Amino acid sequence: MNAGFHPFLMPIMQGFVGQRQFIVKKNSHEHTHTEAFTPPEDVLKADQIKASEESTRLAQGQQPFLLTLISRRSTKRSGLRYLRRGIDDSGHCANTVETEQILSSPTWDRSAKCRCFVQIRGSIPLYFSQSPYSLKPVPIILQSPAANQAAFLRHFEDLRDRYGSVQIVLLVDKHGGEAKIGEEYEKMTKRVNERKDAPQLGFEWFDFHAECRGMKFENVARLVNTLRSVTKSFGESVLQDGVIHQRQTGILRTNCMDCLDRTNVAQSAFAQFILQEDLEDEGFEIDLSNDESTQWFNTLWADNGDAISRQYGLTLTRYYNNMFNDYFSQAVIDVLLGNVPAKVFEDFETNMMSADPGISIEKIREQAIETCRKIVIQAPDEDLINAWPVLSPAQPNTIRTLPFEESVLLLTDAALYGCKFDWITEKVLAFEKIDLRAITSIHYGTYITSTFTERQMDERANVGIAILYTPGKESVMRVNTRSLRNSVSEDTTTQRASKDGPSSGIASWLGSRQQPSHTMALKLISSDSNKSLLGSAQQICEEIQRAIGGDKDLKMVEKMDIISLEEARKRVGYLEQLTHSIKKFVWT
Repeated sequence: MNAGFHPFLMPIMQGFVGQRQFIVKKNSHEHTHTEAFTPPEDVLKADQIKASEESTRLAQGQQPFLLTLISRRSTKRSGLRYLRRGIDDSGHCANTVETEQILSSPTWDRSAKCRCFVQIRGSIPLYFSQSPYSLKPVPIILQSPAANQAAFLRHFEDLRDRYGSVQIVLLVDKHGGEAKIGEEYEKMTKRVNERKDAPQLGFEWFDFHAECRGMKFENVARLVNTLRSVTKSFGESVLQDGVIHQRQTGILRTNCMDCLDRTNVAQSAFAQFILQEDLEDEGFEIDLSNDESTQWFNTLWADNGDAISRQYGLTLTRYYNNMFNDYFSQAVIDVLLGNVPAKVFEDFETNMMSADPGISIEKIREQAIETCRKIVIQAPDEDLINAWPVLSPAQPNTIRTLPFEESVLLLTDAALYGCKFDWITEKVLAFEKIDLRAITSIHYGTYITSTFTERQMDERANVGIAILYTPGKESVMRVNTRSLRNSVSEDTTTQRASKDGPSSGIASWLGSRQQPSHTMALKLISSDSNKSLLGSAQQICEEIQRAIGGDKDLKMVEKMDIISLEEARKRVGYLEQLTHSIKKFVWT
């Protein structure tokens, strides 16, 4: 650039940039001033004059703002999840990201206040590693305490030079595999704080999974309230008329194990607090917690988190690609070349195994079960009895909405949890909780959802369970919107279920009996074992009944077709047949 060749250079930033313009109304309880948005015309450019005129046409007491979110990945110790962990000798931490939230005029009017709030995330600043070849890697601390302390000090001295005071926000579990490294982090912080020549570090350990059980991410508000005074004391940077009137004096340094989902939710909560404080300071009010019209804020931050996750995430994707994408692509090539018959696709559906005998779908399912257990089970004293990988309809309260999705069923001593799981990002997408006391009956039997192949019509290979229950306040459904708000109202669930209508089959196989309010339908997954699927379904149903307890003479479990072969033949529509015919033509 100094040589004048800048036209040949391409500046690159990896991270995320997102913007949203919004309008807020004046706080009715306070006097407000809007000078920042009505500057003298002699200092406005033509486009700013136009914007100012448009602003005056807004309803009285309303004002437009622009929120910009910028995340910048550090070039120091950059890498993929699991392959880059912890700290290096220079004090640089893996997966460090600086995120800046900017509140400004929609026209970037220089005479209006421009407010900037900066946060950072980064790996735990200790020498440690996790195996990239394990589905549930345990962190292993490396090097001596002296080496760790030296690198630790270099890291925080650098942060202090750049940002000022530092408040650590740790989100890892206080129990289990994550606890050990969290404890070492806390010990190192206390040891450093005892030194007179070292910067004092704030330290707050918030066990995210314990505090937000049941995907209640809104509970992060407890963390924000705890650090409210610290966050306000750090403040933000304020620019107006080209002059910096205020500088942010400290930084929140947040991390979980991967600096991904938990970290992003916590950072968005602090950013939400700052935004509301800013607008209140300007004399405006906004409800980012309950007003549905402000969901854009959560979506903006969720998109930020997703972008960062994709950039350095290394998770079940490596197994998924090996077992599903690569296997399926190879099968298509072999079929097109005539090396194998089209039956290979049925074999793939049956076995779900990769070409690598060292990797099995069973291991992935075990990890998914553990992830779901940690995220959705709500009460600390709620015990997991058993768990099963299953298939479920795409929509709740139906028995046939395509496509069927692989899910996880958890049985505890208090409830049943049906969990939708994203196998690529290793996230729980949604879960439905059924209070065991709300279950009225359980049925198991033939469950035919398609009639295109012999295997799909095989009654021994297509078995399912239908759990009938009356929803109440203890039976809930939550969807992970990747933000602080994730609950779904009962009306939404009912609307989704109604799309399936009478074709759901619930009324048809219940006959003249009174139809319950809700049904959770599950289809068992075939395995290589010789164990009968019908027998497995019966065992699952009986285990659920034992967990319910109560009157031992009350028979809740009944063998009954969920969807018989005859019913399935009636249900397959012309569009499904046409779609399958096209796929079959391409395959063969």
